[in-house]
Amino acid sequence: MPIQVNRDVVGREYPPFAVTVERGRIKDFARAIGDLNPFYLDDAVGRASRWGDVIAPPTFAITFRGDGADSAALLRDLGVDISRVLHGEQEFEIHRQLRPGETLLCRSRVVDLYEKTGRSGPMAFVVRETAVTDADDEIVVTMRQVTVIRL
Repeated sequence: MPIQVNRDVVGREYPPFAVTVERGRIKDFARAIGDLNPFYLDDAVGRASRWGDVIAPPTFAITFRGDGADSAALLRDLGVDISRVLHGEQEFEIHRQLRPGETLLCRSRVVDLYEKTGRSGPMAFVVRETAVTDADDEIVVTMRQVTVIRL
């Protein structure tokens, strides 16, 4: 018997949470993903750049998920357990570079939920969007994540 997914989550917003971009974390992340670009790692190169400091790699904002988000809230709201969940897709829209010392606000909401049937059976696709804004409430990054649920 297939499980049901709570469709009322579409449009649901989750509590915002603040994150601070840390210099060491930028460098650790760049090394972890194997991107040794001096714009991410070398303070002197960063100071001489148009940004005036090191910048974060484009996918760095993924680290914000663990900084205050209740990552289990979506699963609770959907009414599914983690054994049925797969990571489907991740997308980053960079509006401007992230620099150390900035405190940003992350606001997540579910923007879509649709179903498809494939070789492995029916699946639900939950699309969540996170807007990351700066102190002036300007969007600096938009993240989109697709969570796949085996039904």
